[in-house]
Amino acid sequence: MATSTPSRTTHIIQHVAFEHGGVIAEALRARGHTLRVFQAGVDDLQPIANNPPDLLLVLGGPIGVYETAAYPWLEQEVALIRAHLAAGGKVIGVCLGAQLIAAASGARVYPGTREIGWAPIVPTARGRDSALAELEAADWEVLHWHGDTFDLPAGAELLASTAAVTNQAYAIGKQVLALQFHPEVMPRDIEAWLIGHTVELAKAGIDPRTIRARTAEVGERVAAAGQRMFARWLDEAGL
Repeated sequence: MATSTPSRTTHIIQHVAFEHGGVIAEALRARGHTLRVFQAGVDDLQPIANNPPDLLLVLGGPIGVYETAAYPWLEQEVALIRAHLAAGGKVIGVCLGAQLIAAASGARVYPGTREIGWAPIVPTARGRDSALAELEAADWEVLHWHGDTFDLPAGAELLASTAAVTNQAYAIGKQVLALQFHPEVMPRDIEAWLIGHTVELAKAGIDPRTIRARTAEVGERVAAAGQRMFARWLDEAGL
């Protein structure tokens, strides 16, 4: 008698609606994962702790890990990630998500050099031998949108850098993939980013037309490479 493959679950912590799972979610659905989205600061995160998922996906957002006085729920989120890691759970973190994983792992998160827009990363030797190698098909170009940075957690391997920000991506064995940049973005969603981050763009003196035009040129290629990258990592992680 044939046995069915058990369904896998992914719980997603989302901080703003337009920074959603994108191509990561597509790669997960293709594998039959059941996805459940939790809105940080709004939804109770305790169900994640009570029924740990096969994968925890922690997405980006425009606040700092260290802003716990203004956003006290960040402490619960960091504690939740710390417990999930300690139990051997697997995690993908993007931008704020990568910073939250770093904080949960005991590393420092702090203001750094602001990077906004499309630009290449430089992979390390380890990065070229990892799932990030799929981004070579897009000439290593990705969407950057951050102002904070972090120290590399103990036991982590650096996967990529830029000239301005050393710690752009890291892995902790097959348990963690953490990315400061945004290879998950679908080009059709860029307008929501430009609207949602309009104040930040204005303060940084960045014309949204520049990002919109570059998205039209490279967005589809980067998204396709990003989906292959996440699919490869999921294969290597046994998910």
